[in-house]
Amino acid sequence: MHGARGGIRLGLLIFVVLLGLVAGQFTWRYMTRANRLNDEAVDLMNQDKYEAAMTRLDEALAIDPNHFLASYHRALCRAERHMWEDSLADFDHALSLRPDEPRANFNRGKLLWTLGRFEEAHRSLLRATELDHQAPEPWLLLGECEYELFLKAAAAHPGAPGSPAAAVAALKTYLRLETKPADRRAVEQKLEILEHLDKYPEVLERRAPPPVGGEAHLEP
Repeated sequence: MHGARGGIRLGLLIFVVLLGLVAGQFTWRYMTRANRLNDEAVDLMNQDKYEAAMTRLDEALAIDPNHFLASYHRALCRAERHMWEDSLADFDHALSLRPDEPRANFNRGKLLWTLGRFEEAHRSLLRATELDHQAPEPWLLLGECEYELFLKAAAAHPGAPGSPAAAVAALKTYLRLETKPADRRAVEQKLEILEHLDKYPEVLERRAPPPVGGEAHLEP
């Protein structure tokens, strides 16, 4: 009798192990497929075939809804197709999975900057600079955000005390990190204005808003 029970237990144990192996193989096959679809999408993105890339990424996310790269790359695709809110939703999901990814924070901030949503952009760009101190692009856009927010506050409260120091610090960091910036002259002119506002009062009095809703030009 004891031998029979031992045989049954051994049989159940073997069955459970085999079941686990089959389930693991099934899961591995599907995860591998999700990765392959993501890689195919990246190749299509490099050819500017964003609609086809999004189809691959939709398939990948149907297999694995928490696939970080698929969510991130679909956010980039949707931004290229001007699907702003859908793109932001994908960025938010990707960052819920990996909140410390500097490029995801940067590209989310860049998209929000393009949309003129400077307060939201500022948070993402500041986080991007905290995560990667040596990347120049986040410092440039962070400085631009600081600049816009400073001028917005000055316009709302004329004559109120304010300091553009944060914008100056970010833009100077950008120039230090980007050794040969094509926009050096433009950044230096902005720094000149910020450091000598008494010489350029018209900046605070007549400021044309930057374009909103243009091309974001996000990068993987």
